[in-house]
Parts: sequence; structure tokens; C-alpha cells
Amino acid sequence: MALTQQDKDDIVELVARYNWHIDHWEAEEWADLFTEDGVLIAGGTERCRGRAARTEYVAVRRRTGKPKIRHWAGNFIIDGDGATARLRCYVKAYLIDDGLGAPYVMGEYDDTLTKIDGKWKFVERRMTTAAGGSATANLATKG
Repeated sequence: MALTQQDKDDIVELVARYNWHIDHWEAEEWADLFTEDGVLIAGGTERCRGRAARTEYVAVRRRTGKPKIRHWAGNFIIDGDGATARLRCYVKAYLIDDGLGAPYVMGEYDDTLTKIDGKWKFVERRMTTAAGGSATANLATKG
């Protein structure tokens, strides 16, 4: 069965919630957007796999108060069936610690999703940097 418009709308909202929760350091809510063993890969490096590691990934930012970031995503391409989907989109992020300048990173997501109990979740979220660099590349290892 092809994806419905509601599926596509729900997937776009999943991305919005992802951005909101990580930008506001809401670790539990952000971790819940993935499957239990879901993984985030950025720049070819696995950043966190599994719920506990995802929660800690965001909790480190909350403890340190840095960096303060706002993410924007767009140009969504969503393919799949009623149970699985592939999402591709662009992302850019701004550091907002000292005002607002140009985006510090622009990239592309290529995600694998699954629908569990009527809700879309990330199985694998893979970000590739097109320009700039990651403000959080080493943050998960700091405390």
C-alpha cells in the first residue's frame, strides 16, 4: 500500500518534532522519535544508537548549555508503503548563542522510517554535510 497524504504529513511532523526537541534539549522526547535501537549517523560517524545513548546525546547539551542551535529542514521527498518509508530532505542549522549569522552547516538527511503502533519513527537517521561543519560532532563524548 502506498503512503497516504496523512503518512507524509505525519513524517514531516516527525522531522519538526526532531528539530524542536533537540534544539530545546528535550532528551526523552527526542529519543522517543526513534525505534528502540534506532541510530543517528552524522558525517559518516555513528553518534548514538539505542534509546539510552540517544537520551545521553541530548542530555550532555542540556547539562553544558551549549551549543544553542536552531535547525530547519525542507524539500522533503518521502517514498514508501504503509509500514516503511524513506525520507530525504535538506537541513540547515544556525548557532544562536551570540545572535544570528549565516547557517553554520547545511546538509542532507537520508532516513529510514517505520510505523509502529500508528506512529512513524526513525530507524536510521543519516546526515551528510554539504557545507560547513557540525557544532556537536564531539559533544556526545563530553560531560
